[in-house]
Amino acid sequence: MQEKLGDLSWLGEAYADHGWVQVEGEEETVNTSPGVLAWEKAKELLRQSDWSVLLDVPMTVAERQSWKDYRAKLRDIRLQSGFPVNITWPTKPE
Repeated sequence: MQEKLGDLSWLGEAYADHGWVQVEGEEETVNTSPGVLAWEKAKELLRQSDWSVLLDVPMTVAERQSWKDYRAKLRDIRLQSGFPVNITWPTKPE
């Protein structure tokens, strides 16, 4: 793996022209299977809606229940019969 470090002139002349550095060690394997990608998307949508479960957020009981239902559907996304190829994503409440 290579990482771009940018301007290294602050390290002295010996490093000033080295914009790229080889990083040695174990390579991290990234699992990009459809199931993992779908679950990562669901977790991101859950993170984006975390605010909705805070008790001091002003909303009606019906609105709060809509957010709870949405989040439950996101958590259960892997239980869908078509997962991970055919997923029905829940609609985010307005």
